[in-house]
Amino acid sequence: MSETEKQLQAYLYEFKILESQMNEITTQREMLIRTLMEMRGGLSTLQGLDKLSSFEILVPIGGGVFVNANTPPSDKFLVGIGANVIVEKNKEDAVKYVESRVNEIENAVKGIDAHRVDLNNNLKFIRETINGIMTKQQG
Repeated sequence: MSETEKQLQAYLYEFKILESQMNEITTQREMLIRTLMEMRGGLSTLQGLDKLSSFEILVPIGGGVFVNANTPPSDKFLVGIGANVIVEKNKEDAVKYVESRVNEIENAVKGIDAHRVDLNNNLKFIRETINGIMTKQQG
């Protein structure tokens, strides 16, 4: 195998690895975006709640079946903080916590986007290099 063929093979291998990484972080980004949308919806609802009033909600009971329920007036909320740990917080603290989580997720998405740009630039460079080698071999 000639040196040029070895180079070409190395570039093709690197291209496949980078392409795989791009697919993985794209999947991660999609998951983060879904989580972000859910967090923003929860934050919006939380901010709109009045601690002095009761309201009707739908509670899922499984199999796509829901039941109507009334919430008691509340100024305390249960907030999942990770690892199946839930803490009780007042409305203000719950809003602050959810806002901070939204900011963390937004920053994670920005980091992934920056990484995707870098990967895309590397993929473009390798693709052009491979095309150059192939053109040189054919010509």
